[in-house]
Amino acid sequence: MANSGFKTVKVNLGKTELVLYGGRKLVSAIDDIVKKTSLYEGVKLAQIMEAVYLQGKKDGARVAFESIDRSIVQVRKDIPHNRPGRPKRK
Repeated sequence: MANSGFKTVKVNLGKTELVLYGGRKLVSAIDDIVKKTSLYEGVKLAQIMEAVYLQGKKDGARVAFESIDRSIVQVRKDIPHNRPGRPKRK
């Protein structure tokens, strides 16, 4: 199985270059897309891929911050952070 390893695939998207890391199926799919699509379809595909990537980054950041917020709430419950003694009257 000489072809079974992961490879780096560079796809030229006009002004930028997309670098993908994947197996044979990904390489084959990218080659088919690059060979069979017109410039217009390629630009549209690149815009869609960029939008999906950016949305993934936003979702990942949201999940990370929600996890941190939950941890902070739990830590505040676990650690007594009020001053000792009886609270002052208001």
